Amino acid sequence: MGFHIQGYIAMMGRGINPKTWKKMWLNHKNKQIIDVYNGVTEFTNNQIAQVARVYQYRYWWWANPFGMGLIFYLGYKAWYMVYMNHKQRKVAQVVASAYGQGGQWLNPVPK
Repeated sequence: MGFHIQGYIAMMGRGINPKTWKKMWLNHKNKQIIDVYNGVTEFTNNQIAQVARVYQYRYWWWANPFGMGLIFYLGYKAWYMVYMNHKQRKVAQVVASAYGQGGQWLNPVPK
């Protein structure tokens, strides 16, 4: 039992395959639209139920001894490392182009 993103990647690959389209056409040849709709909703419901089962199985992700605070902190830390470091790098590039690399400390006179 598990929630695997690889399965969804494989589904997308099958979705663009004309052999899959032909097979689906033959499978749904004498069916009404409500049968197709019921099949789609049943499949979607099974996928959602699978995700819900896995998140119950991995219950400690959101009910750990530190509570949700740990999850929020880790989310914030990930955001900070991705976004703020990128922002600081852009500022450093602007400063380096104005003063030269490290020049804001060595000789703070713009070029």
